[in-house]
Amino acid sequence: MGAMLEGVTVLELGQVIAGTFGGTILADMGAEVIKIEPHRGDTARNPQIAPLRGESAIHLFMNRGKKSVVLDLKNERGRETFYRLVETADAVIDNFRPGVMARLGIDHEALKSRNPQIITVSVTGFGETGPLRDKAAYDLVVQAYSGHMDYTGEAGGPPSRVGTPLADLAGGIYACISILGALLGRELHGGGRHGDVSMLDSLVSLLAYDGLDHLNSGRVATRQGTAHAHMVPWQAFATRDGHVVVVARDEKFWRNLCEAVGRHDLIDDPRSRDNAARVANRGFVVGELAAVFATMTTAELSDMLDRCDIPGAPVNDMAAVFADEHVQARGMVRSYAHPTVGEVRYQPSPLKLSDWDLPDRHAPLLGEHTASVLSERLGLSGDEVAALAADGAIGVLDPLSDL
Repeated sequence: MGAMLEGVTVLELGQVIAGTFGGTILADMGAEVIKIEPHRGDTARNPQIAPLRGESAIHLFMNRGKKSVVLDLKNERGRETFYRLVETADAVIDNFRPGVMARLGIDHEALKSRNPQIITVSVTGFGETGPLRDKAAYDLVVQAYSGHMDYTGEAGGPPSRVGTPLADLAGGIYACISILGALLGRELHGGGRHGDVSMLDSLVSLLAYDGLDHLNSGRVATRQGTAHAHMVPWQAFATRDGHVVVVARDEKFWRNLCEAVGRHDLIDDPRSRDNAARVANRGFVVGELAAVFATMTTAELSDMLDRCDIPGAPVNDMAAVFADEHVQARGMVRSYAHPTVGEVRYQPSPLKLSDWDLPDRHAPLLGEHTASVLSERLGLSGDEVAALAADGAIGVLDPLSDL
């Protein structure tokens, strides 16, 4: 069986993460994702940010499986070349600030005149409408503004960001979903459409049930560290050599835990006999458990939890994650061969679909596919490619040998 998105072509004008991660997922599902870059390349190529053997780890991760075509969209011939590519494409994704696409003459209204079926998705920090539409946005800015930082961190401590660039990644994921939904909608009902994806909207949505609870009760979620406001025990505990999370909120798990550590008295103690009592007496319950767990190693506690059917896990660092037998068995460590970096190990999209294996394709060199894409999709000859390159409309590794 072929790739799910085989035959789908996406032109990606995205930079760094928010505008590229959605394309990465689409490429993993088999779409032909053509990365349209300026002569200087995507900012994510800067090897001073997350440097790895002369490249940036951001670029190597976010652009695997894509093709790189260099076009100067401010050059008339470069822009016309882009229009011609749009005529052959299904979708265009960008993460410019609001108004930039219109100023370049390549917004949805302009592109649908060349391809009425085109789908466009713009990922911005604060969206294309509203009083903050022009506000500069980076992941940290959006994490702060969205409320996530306010209740992330230790109780009584300062706010903390999520370690991964959550706002950027969420914007990319929702961009991917927007394109998939628009592709299906076009198949069912016809016509292209435009998607307005806001990183802020994405994170406000991901406030999930805490957001709903506040909207209906007025309660404000507070910092709990690894603990849970409504469940005990549900947190990380220190061991002799690390930390382990224990999640024994359900009564059967609580009984299993009490029996496993020889504290049968806690099962019937009015301070800990059910979750409501344990939440009301959090300090007592956590203190009793912490004293026991502190005498054990991480391996001993983790093994006990698994043996006694109690939800929990060691707090792994990245080395432990990628060396883990289960993570490897799930195919979450793969590699591709890069022309200059060599072997690049990476974690793929978590997609597991029958009769389909994810491709292991490298992140492209700048302009690596300019000549081949223009030849294959637009029928340009080597001389025509060379003429466009000489005019500065495009950028190629080699106008002749690239064909």
